[in-house]
Amino acid sequence: MKRLLGISISLLLVLSIATVFASGKQEAKLAPAPLPTTVRFVWFTDGPDKPAIEGLVAKFNQANPDIKVEFSIVPFAELNQLLTTQAAAGQAPDMARVTEPYRFFQYTLDIRSHLKNSNFPKEFMDEPMKLVTGANGEIYGIPHDLTMNGPFVNVSLFKKAGIPLPASEKVTWEEWMQLAKQVKEKTGVPFAAAADRSGHRLDGFLQSYGGGFFTEDGKGLRISSPETRKGLEDFVRYHKEGIMPLDIWAGGTGYVGANQQFVNGLLVFYISGNWQVAQFNETIKDKFEWKAVPNAFIKQWGGMPGGKFLIAFKGKAPIQVVRLMEFLGSAESMTEYASKAMFLPTRKDLLAKGVQYPVRNEDMNTFIKGLANLPKSAFVDNYHLRFGPVANEVRDRITQAITGEITVDKAIELAEAKARELLK
Repeated sequence: MKRLLGISISLLLVLSIATVFASGKQEAKLAPAPLPTTVRFVWFTDGPDKPAIEGLVAKFNQANPDIKVEFSIVPFAELNQLLTTQAAAGQAPDMARVTEPYRFFQYTLDIRSHLKNSNFPKEFMDEPMKLVTGANGEIYGIPHDLTMNGPFVNVSLFKKAGIPLPASEKVTWEEWMQLAKQVKEKTGVPFAAAADRSGHRLDGFLQSYGGGFFTEDGKGLRISSPETRKGLEDFVRYHKEGIMPLDIWAGGTGYVGANQQFVNGLLVFYISGNWQVAQFNETIKDKFEWKAVPNAFIKQWGGMPGGKFLIAFKGKAPIQVVRLMEFLGSAESMTEYASKAMFLPTRKDLLAKGVQYPVRNEDMNTFIKGLANLPKSAFVDNYHLRFGPVANEVRDRITQAITGEITVDKAIELAEAKARELLK
């Protein structure tokens, strides 16, 4: 009897322990999972980049359930004011796409101590990286995508004229202008060559002469240098000789593009940039054969970059925002983004091997190759704090020289005087 009682008590104890254990497991199962950390990501869009970045954010959210990226798009015109106001109030997003990172350095996060890959910043182009690097080596973000100036040719018109395209990649502007003039004369089209009415495009033209707007340290000007002067004289001369039409540079104010003349098959040689490739693919279709060609080479390669950056702001989720930045800046993500958005990559490995684009792959890789060949002076000019107003001033004064209102020397004198004021 005592033995049976002992066995019963033992069984009761075992059952009680099992019940408690099971209850504990059930409570553990019912305990709510920790909420994901929210990362606010602000973007402005150029158009085709919207589905590209949205797809990558969705991929990141799916692969990182502990992080929830709240992605929002704001108009570019409101971006700088919005970010500055929010940051000053301590309500900045965790990450944003910007064109002028230096505006926000007092609010941005040094990502170095949060990186899984400490070599990450060195994987991007050196010159653009300088724009997200602080005075003491702080790293506030990465260059995410680039554009680049460059020329297009109407191949069908060259073939119709019986004039072969240059075999060498190193062709001067003078050689291109004379070839375009010959093609124009033999085919009867109205325009030989044109460049968008833009100070940015003009500086890209000057770069091949070794010219430009600013000294290497950014503290001085090169508008009146012999190299810049020679480039400006040639640019004006091409208009006066009728090789470049007055319609573009003398026919309007502000920015004026010549893309419509090219699309309509009226223009032999057109200096613009890689952002035209996707548009031309849709608008020209099979009306005629065209291609992108390298910028001119005289003393160095011509062309000018443009680009956007991802920067991190100080906040409550530094580890999570840096994880997102490393994901978006990876070779795999940047390849997907650049190919879908038809932009140029900023990673050194992708500049070396190129990117496979869904359309006009050869043309886009012509720009990638040109980007890798750009001289340092092009980046110095484009990323200068006063580039915009100085470039516009040079553009407008050179327009006056093209129309004969003033001489090239006077245009240079007036442009440099105004630029000197802007530098102050």
